[in-house]
Amino acid sequence: MSFTVHPQKSFERRAVSAHLRVVPKTDLTPVFSLLIAGLLCCVTEARPAEDEPDKKSGLRKLQLVTDRSAVSPGEPFTVALEIEPMPGYHTYWRGPGIVGVATNIEWSLPDGFSAGEIAWPPPQKVLMAGITAYGYRDRQLLLTEITPPQDLEGDTITLKARVAWMACSNSCHPGFGDLTLTVPVNRTGEKGKGGTALSEAFDRVRRSIPPAAPASWKMELRSVAPDQIELDLIIPDSFPAPAQALSFFCYDMQVDSDEPQQVTVLADKGGTKWRLGLTRPDVAPRSPAVFAGVLCYPGGWPGLNSSFVEISIPWPPGTFSNE
Repeated sequence: MSFTVHPQKSFERRAVSAHLRVVPKTDLTPVFSLLIAGLLCCVTEARPAEDEPDKKSGLRKLQLVTDRSAVSPGEPFTVALEIEPMPGYHTYWRGPGIVGVATNIEWSLPDGFSAGEIAWPPPQKVLMAGITAYGYRDRQLLLTEITPPQDLEGDTITLKARVAWMACSNSCHPGFGDLTLTVPVNRTGEKGKGGTALSEAFDRVRRSIPPAAPASWKMELRSVAPDQIELDLIIPDSFPAPAQALSFFCYDMQVDSDEPQQVTVLADKGGTKWRLGLTRPDVAPRSPAVFAGVLCYPGGWPGLNSSFVEISIPWPPGTFSNE
C-alpha cells in the first residue's frame, strides 16, 4: 500500500496523529483514514532473518541479524535490524521531523530475556515531497542489546520482533512486519562470533553513535516567542567555527525540520560561542520538560572524535506556563 503526496510549496505544520505527520492544505484526512485502516488489515509476516531477507515496498532489505554464532547464558549480545531503502527512497531517524514515521521495534522475547533501547546512527537530512526531514538514504543497522538469563533451555533461542517503518520518495510506503531470528545456544562459556564483516559493521555503528556533550560545555535555552527558540552554546576550546556548518536534529518535533536554522558565532572570552535560532512548529509537544537531540558540526567536535554530539537541556521553569 502506498500514497503519493505531490510537492507543494506550503504545508500546514500539524499532525494527523502521533505517528503520521504531513498534511497539505488540501484536506487529505479521508486518504489517511483509508491508509491507517489498510495498514491494520494488511499486516504480513516477514521471513525469518536466517532465510532470504524480506523485501517490502520501498525497501530492498529488511531482516534481523546478529554477529554472534551462538548465545551464551547471561552474556549480553547485539541484534540489529538491517533496513535498506531502495534507490531514491529513505527511511526515518528516531526524530523524523515534521513529516515521516520513525522506525520502531517491539520485541517479543523468551522468558528471562530483556532488550535495551535502539542505538541510532547519526541522521541525514532527507526530503519528503520537498519538505526537509531526518532519516537515512542508505542501509542501516539499528542495534539493540539483548540480555539473556543465566539459565537457558534448549539448543536454540528464537527472538521475535514486530517492526514498523516508512520508506519515502515521491510516494510513501508505511508498513509493519513480523521478523524472527533463531540463534544456537552455546554452553561452553566462549563468546560465539559471526562473520568478520558483520562484526566490523556493528563496531562502525557503535563508533558512530553521538557521544554526550562534555560537562565543560555551557548551554542556555530560552523561548523568545511562541514559535522561536534560542540556544546558546559555549565551548571552552576555541576553534574555527563557520556559522553555516552547525545544525541541530531534535528528538521529538520541538524544532521545525523544514525551517532554516539561524546560526551566529558570537565573541566570548571563554571559548567559541554559538547562538542557534530555531523555529518551534505548531505540532510541538506541549509543555516539554527537556530539549534534546544531536548537534552536528562537520569539522568535528574538539576532543570527541565525532561530528555529532548529544545534548539534553531542561527547559527553564515557567517557560511554557501558558500550555
